[in-house]
Amino acid sequence: MKFALLETISLQVFNAVVEHRMKKKLIIDVDTGVDDAMAIMVALANPDVEILGITCCHGNTPLENVLKNTLRVLKVCNRLDIPVYRGCSKPLLARKQHAGDYHGKDGLGDVPDPDAPGLDLLQKKKAVQAMIKLVKDNAGEVILVATAPLTNLAVAVQLDPSLPKKLKALYIMGGNTESRGNTTVCGEFNFVADPEAAYIVLDRYTCPTYMATWEFTCRNSLPWSFCDTWLAESTQKADFMKKISSLSRT
Repeated sequence: MKFALLETISLQVFNAVVEHRMKKKLIIDVDTGVDDAMAIMVALANPDVEILGITCCHGNTPLENVLKNTLRVLKVCNRLDIPVYRGCSKPLLARKQHAGDYHGKDGLGDVPDPDAPGLDLLQKKKAVQAMIKLVKDNAGEVILVATAPLTNLAVAVQLDPSLPKKLKALYIMGGNTESRGNTTVCGEFNFVADPEAAYIVLDRYTCPTYMATWEFTCRNSLPWSFCDTWLAESTQKADFMKKISSLSRT
């Protein structure tokens, strides 16, 4: 009896260790400007993260730029093996708008890149269909990270209402809690860019959901000294980030 109990405890401990060591499976939904580029690079640098795919959406810059920018980030990180999908090019109902004044017209600081990867590297499957399939194939394991306007997510849940139940969690960068805005007087960019999509997502995604709001971002900024140290490193990644962020840092 004693040995049986010890065996059971050992098995539980083993399973807990295995579960702890299992990589977090992510789908990242982006509108790749400078901030999304940094988010992708941070995720790629984490050995405990597996990016199943990157879905692209309108937002910081027009969709064609978002697609090019995402591939540029993956190239500098030597991770062009990660599938990239074409998503929605405009909001559900709202007027299309971008953030070229901050991220540059191309979304990455208007830094020329003659060796940028071609769009032929994109997956044939569209972003929403890919999102639905990846979540279905990894039910209960996928963490969906949304750093763009929520158009892709809104369309996905309308096509597959069961999608939220299959997610492990949803993390959203967007919205606000105290009516502080960075686009309008009281509106945060991602939610202003597609408010109807934001409503649909907050209403229908019943999985554990976490929001990094504008106020949260303001209160948890990194010191410039950290950025200066990071960008001063003699690496290809640091040089890339230094170039693309020069406009938004001035």
